[in-house]
Amino acid sequence: MSGYGQKFAEWLSAAAGAPRRDLREANMNSSPTRERVPLSGSYSTPRVSEHNRLPRNFHKTFKPERQYIHAMLRFAASGREGDSQEIAAATGIPTGASSGKVPAILDYCRGMGLIQLTGADRSAIKKPDLTPFGRIVLLEDPFLKLGVSQWIAHLNLCGPLTGADVWYQTFFAGSQSLGMTFEREKLESHLGLVYGVEKSGLIGPLIGTYEDDASFKTCGALSETSGTVRRKMAPVTEEMALGYGAWVLQLMGTHFPKLRQIPITDLDGVAGWRTIPGWDISSLQRALEMMVRKGAVEVDRHMEPWLIAPATDVEQAWKRIYDDLL
Repeated sequence: MSGYGQKFAEWLSAAAGAPRRDLREANMNSSPTRERVPLSGSYSTPRVSEHNRLPRNFHKTFKPERQYIHAMLRFAASGREGDSQEIAAATGIPTGASSGKVPAILDYCRGMGLIQLTGADRSAIKKPDLTPFGRIVLLEDPFLKLGVSQWIAHLNLCGPLTGADVWYQTFFAGSQSLGMTFEREKLESHLGLVYGVEKSGLIGPLIGTYEDDASFKTCGALSETSGTVRRKMAPVTEEMALGYGAWVLQLMGTHFPKLRQIPITDLDGVAGWRTIPGWDISSLQRALEMMVRKGAVEVDRHMEPWLIAPATDVEQAWKRIYDDLL
């Protein structure tokens, strides 16, 4: 392992030794050279306990079918609003008198960072607005066929603040205990402990989402064979780098709004920029180097841990995520 790789391993090992909720405090105490970073008084990242994640059963067992996601993005672009029946009539998303796919698809789009809802949360009338990510997806890859679209949507769905809770518990909070390969029963038990219930079905469409061509098989973050579930590491390739750069910039702005430079260990401990993609040390370094080369971020390697900072505006970064695919 290179010298840089050894440093990464030491920093991340120290961070991994603390409970997830205490990672920030552990990281702040791990290196005396961190004093240059204005954490005290400016450290205003939201607590994970203050999250707005989608509840474990939001999906009603429905997978996020891409044709319906496309329909919802078009509805959001139209500027219209409506209840579930009205949205169903306008989009063609199936729905019944008392249940249907509209609420689930609406929530999937929100958890994937494609839309945000305006108005009261409990109102039956929903008005979805496109996010910068949702806008560029609708323009360049409206049916989310490309890997970069599916992977960024997946990474958002695993997020600690506005993702989906089952995805967050699997890919972030439970990543150390589950690992990259685990039995389906272990995942079921893990979720049972998280939610304090003893029943089957907690996994829901989580695994099937990534095995279905109509959903996110191109991403394929999870696959199951004979009861064994395997996590797939997010690919570190040139065509993905601009997408990762925009995602990391969004994480920095959301979780550390008052900081310009952020320790890489804090960014993972709080936002999961390494854990959620499943990157090992080597992949993390390559991804970081590509994001720097693409002009998304800057890295101060004179500090321990290294400090990461935005190199461009996040809105502009989202507009460029498909540039390397042209």
